[in-house]
Amino acid sequence: MNKGSIQSFEIHKVHGGTMTQSRDVLAVEEPLEIQVACFEQGFSTVKSLSVTMRTPSHDTELAIGFLFTEGIIKSLSDIHDIHYHFPSTQKNQHQNIIRVVLKPTVQVDFKKLERHFYTSSSCGVCGKASINAVRLADTCPTRWKEHFAVSPELIYSLPETLRQSQEIFDQTGGLHAAALFDEHGKLLRVCEDVGRHNALDKLIGAELLSGHRFERSILLVSGRASFELVQKAVMAGIPMLCAVGAPSSLAVELADEFDMTLIGFLRPNRFNIYTSDWRVKKPVLNERITFRTFEPKDAQSIYETALQSFQETYKNVFSPEMIEQMVCKDYEPESLMALLPKIQSGEMCFYVALDGERVIGFCNFGFCDKGLELRRIYLRPEYIGKGVGKRLLELGENFALATGSEKYFCFVHKQNEIGKRFYFKNGFFHNDHEDSGDQWFMMKELKSNHR
Repeated sequence: MNKGSIQSFEIHKVHGGTMTQSRDVLAVEEPLEIQVACFEQGFSTVKSLSVTMRTPSHDTELAIGFLFTEGIIKSLSDIHDIHYHFPSTQKNQHQNIIRVVLKPTVQVDFKKLERHFYTSSSCGVCGKASINAVRLADTCPTRWKEHFAVSPELIYSLPETLRQSQEIFDQTGGLHAAALFDEHGKLLRVCEDVGRHNALDKLIGAELLSGHRFERSILLVSGRASFELVQKAVMAGIPMLCAVGAPSSLAVELADEFDMTLIGFLRPNRFNIYTSDWRVKKPVLNERITFRTFEPKDAQSIYETALQSFQETYKNVFSPEMIEQMVCKDYEPESLMALLPKIQSGEMCFYVALDGERVIGFCNFGFCDKGLELRRIYLRPEYIGKGVGKRLLELGENFALATGSEKYFCFVHKQNEIGKRFYFKNGFFHNDHEDSGDQWFMMKELKSNHR
């Protein structure tokens, strides 16, 4: 194959109250046209039997299995040759047409086959041709005229609203659903079917019959986001598609081509944005949450925060007694008060996040022979994913700039899932890391270029 089965994309990850840039690897999706060459009434003929969307690989096996299960061949001995076909007008196409040449003795009833197969000529025979076909369709909107943006909280709420409306699914557990919402999260219509494409066709048809328009609507599908679903949504003029599952590579390419916002892996507190992220409002920290440097009155609350964070992180690793001993060693009020002289002299910085008067997170930085180093960062579990940790790290970045540090390092424990959430993609922190050979990960250094 001249194209792999996976493809990497730049995305935005939304988790709770944070939005970060990242990369995601998706399954490649492209059409495959299956052709049969045989003798019909004494003449050589070639017929296109089907166009199916697939992940490029094992196309020969796919074609043979298709012909065998549909009764076109009875055994491998019926096949004379099988190869990829490249039309003379489409020399730069990927390997997306496969032709099976049958032996002269094999008879095929094409009239019978026409009653069973549906060949989508509008899809073309490659990913690029498919996108061009949609772009050139007379009924397809090239861009959405009305712009709107919704909050992550509204998007989080959509699956539960859909679930409550899936009456048949609750009884059988076996149906796909397509739901249409307005920009305020109000459910407009939901349709179900054993086929995900049928469910969406029902939904679009019902809305057209009702005279509704799609310009400021959000589509939610219960499964993955395939190329066909994105294509149907584009044709209808739906600007945002959310899927509980993963999108395919071709779905992302088509959504990007038409400025559709495509969201995948939608969960109660997180999702990935693959295209047109501007329709999702940036998360905003709760106004009650404030940040400042450590003060003596914070000591007891910091100890409680550290204890909760350790308990959540290491509950399956250490006993409660061991966790308490670990926290007492570094975070009992007396140990924290001993840090005040270093903080006041500028040898280290110690920032706290507060919800009201209660400390909900903290981090401290100190200098080592390699530069400024993040020593600790902990949050109370209920504040993970709400942008608190990211803001604490930004304060450390500002401290590094103010002190003229050329390098900025971060050490995060392997098992500290809380710490891992705060890797930066841009700026001093880098989300690539390497194992230093023991239980710690070291962030790769990035020289300061912001001064």
